[in-house]
Amino acid sequence: MANGKIGFGLVGTGMSGGFMAQEMNHVEGGELVAVCSRNEDNVRGFAEANDVRHWFTDYRDLVQHDDVDVVIVSLPSGLHADVTIAASNAGKHALVEKPIEINLERADRMIGACRANGTKLGVIFQMRFGIVARTLKEAVDSGRLGRVFLGDAVDKSARTTAYYNSAAWRGTKELEGGGCLMTQSIHIIDLLQYLMGPVRSVMGRVATHVHDIEIEDTATAVVTFESGATGIIESTSSVRTALKSRVELHGDKGTVVANAQYDKFLLWDVEGDEGRVDVEPSFELSDIDDPWAYPQSRHRIQLQDMVDAIREDRDPVLTGEDARVPLAIIMAIYDSSREGREVFLDAYQPGLGD
Repeated sequence: MANGKIGFGLVGTGMSGGFMAQEMNHVEGGELVAVCSRNEDNVRGFAEANDVRHWFTDYRDLVQHDDVDVVIVSLPSGLHADVTIAASNAGKHALVEKPIEINLERADRMIGACRANGTKLGVIFQMRFGIVARTLKEAVDSGRLGRVFLGDAVDKSARTTAYYNSAAWRGTKELEGGGCLMTQSIHIIDLLQYLMGPVRSVMGRVATHVHDIEIEDTATAVVTFESGATGIIESTSSVRTALKSRVELHGDKGTVVANAQYDKFLLWDVEGDEGRVDVEPSFELSDIDDPWAYPQSRHRIQLQDMVDAIREDRDPVLTGEDARVPLAIIMAIYDSSREGREVFLDAYQPGLGD
């Protein structure tokens, strides 16, 4: 801790790292003090552009630096565990981009190391921290919708060939781990289970229809929740025109439809609850296919939360255990597709394998 501020060290200077560096400027009590990338020219330029004092080409040097209190892990998904565990073993906290990792075994190693070392582990799921998520959660928990019996997550994204060619790790099983479910739709899957409650089982189908990649670009799943409610997950990176994602909740008192990416409500038709939110009737159905252009300002909420969690000696609002849940759902969908059967989530608890 330098100058009374929590020092953040950023590992990874790609798209996510750029967003993190930008949003650190809005965090009270926190400062970006170090950055790491394997390419010396890139990391030096990144450090200069963002006024960062220290730069490294080996994350093991960054996690040992005295000025670093929190390590931001913005690397390809399959490298998250290595950096997080090294940071924790050095006594540093970690804030990791989603997904927490590419399989449950590696995620559990991360969570276990941080708990054993007494270091904090937070994972970025920025959709949880917007108006849509907050309002829908209150509506479900307060009973405004009555008994919620159907909940859907629809995320028909598009990604270009240029996107998959932009980095060697994209589209690979080894480092991306999974495709549209893992990289794009894990946000909305997390939001769905956050609102609907624990998932009991899934029946999934995944396929690669359009892109020349090792992982899926199209996926569907039928979901049964512990409450008895059911739902559908649709996920793509393959459709010709990207569509705005949406969460649709149906209760016996009404229906709500919302887009958490842009924090917009599309429909609020709830008995006795008219006018509760501002609905966007002209919200366009089509969406962009450039992930650089999505709203990113909610990252600062979780960055700020990490500062506050350290000062207050508490867990981050969204922990490693929380981030494990949507990963387990996705692993179950993959297994269901491969095995051609309904898969139950009780087999995916910590310590039971992946």
